Amino acid sequence: MNILKTRTELTSGKTIYDMNLNVGYYARVSTDKDDQLNSLDNQSKYFREMINENKNWNLVGEYIDEGISGTQVLKRDNFLKMINDSKEGKIDLIITKEISRFSRNVVDSIKYTEELLNNGTVVYFLSDNINTIYPDSEFRLTLMSSLAQDEVRKLSERVKFGIKRMIKDGKIIGSSLTGYYRKNGKLIINENEKEIIEILFNLYSTGKYSFEYISRTLAKKGYFNKYGKEYSGTTLRKMLLNPRYKGYYTANLTYVESYKTHKKVEVPEDERIIYKDENIPAIVSEELWDKANEVYKSKRNLRNINNLNKQEYLDNSKYTSKIICKDHNKYFTRCGSCKRRNNPVWACREYIVGGVVKCESPFIREIELDRLMSSLIEEKISKEKEKIINSLFQKYLIVFNKNNKEELNSLKLKINELSRNREKLIELNLNSIISNDELKVRIEKIDNEIKKVNNKIESFEFIDNGKRLKEIEKKITNILDVKYHLNIYINLFIDKILVTKGITRHKMNFEIYFKDGEVKSLEFVN
Repeated sequence: MNILKTRTELTSGKTIYDMNLNVGYYARVSTDKDDQLNSLDNQSKYFREMINENKNWNLVGEYIDEGISGTQVLKRDNFLKMINDSKEGKIDLIITKEISRFSRNVVDSIKYTEELLNNGTVVYFLSDNINTIYPDSEFRLTLMSSLAQDEVRKLSERVKFGIKRMIKDGKIIGSSLTGYYRKNGKLIINENEKEIIEILFNLYSTGKYSFEYISRTLAKKGYFNKYGKEYSGTTLRKMLLNPRYKGYYTANLTYVESYKTHKKVEVPEDERIIYKDENIPAIVSEELWDKANEVYKSKRNLRNINNLNKQEYLDNSKYTSKIICKDHNKYFTRCGSCKRRNNPVWACREYIVGGVVKCESPFIREIELDRLMSSLIEEKISKEKEKIINSLFQKYLIVFNKNNKEELNSLKLKINELSRNREKLIELNLNSIISNDELKVRIEKIDNEIKKVNNKIESFEFIDNGKRLKEIEKKITNILDVKYHLNIYINLFIDKILVTKGITRHKMNFEIYFKDGEVKSLEFVN
């Protein structure tokens, strides 16, 4: 469209309905709920009829986005296709219902309507009666967009207020949860999905199976996600970490940083709301949930080992799944954040939740526990030095091979991902969503990245493993300082430590089970 010529025609008495125009329409709803999708169908039907009934107009494009927020344009594929078609001169006029359907961000509203106008495309907002071909439209558009954006802000505040009220009333927050369905605001166990959760926790708690293996196991039994695909590791991890499966209420785990970006940020652990709730039926026992999560923490710590210059386990996890409250058969948990950062302690889970009323076993100062364990292990080392060296060598060798294999697999997966992205770009170009110039730039960038990853893969194939193994052996002979490498020795020697309350809160009884079968009973003083 020739904007100046059209403005002149409009001032002479013509209307846009009297002009021969290529017309498209844009429609959007922010959720994929049935009532919203019905509204979208009604919008589309109305626009099609409106355009087809005008003999001067030619329908050239139907641009529809389902279930996508208006505050983030970059996620709206059909909106961006509409902009691209405008660049190519395919559209003279775009009809849309109102500014809030087009964008609830003032900057985006102005930016994209100006870009469209520069391309010779005007936008007509029916409900707001704003046509961007008129000189005063920018002022009106700014005003209306500001109101729409402020409405989003107010809605965000109302949602936050509503969530706070729900938390206060102990009402369930969040979307549907695998293994449950909602009825009258409560969670009811879904018998058709219950087994998914049971399989996940039972297999993972053994420490033998990965999320990938569990996903394949679920698929063999006919369990897939709502899209009909195998469960991803990320989804299974979220399930594993969700306390609701053991009958706990959870809230305030994340918050939305900005109503404009919708970016979620994790809330610090000490500010989260988690407590036992009799109204939430448990699918797995607390013991099984705790055991599976302890395994996850141990594996997560092990993944942090990248080379021999790092300790085999993070220092703060050396007693994880080792110390057990004999009275409650619950693992001790480390408390070492904030005020206890320089003086961490270990305490029974029951004590952490309810204090002395729940468990009389005292907490254990880590520094005192380290002194005791160092002394006991040094006695062992003096008798079995050669055996220890061989054992450490085998453990380091496992870690070394595992890390090499995982890194190599990660690089190969990266190649596959980049190749898929390359194919998608070519498809977008064939569908005229991106230009040839943009395709060239983005393909070149991906090809360079593929080349870098391939170079890394090639370097793996020429690693001198013999040289690496000698390095391992050399380092192992120098790590017999128990105090410095206590985390390694705890893992090598100690099976479990049973704790019961002694005569006073500062005294307790230890039953220390070594992996060679020896058991030591002694009194420990904090």
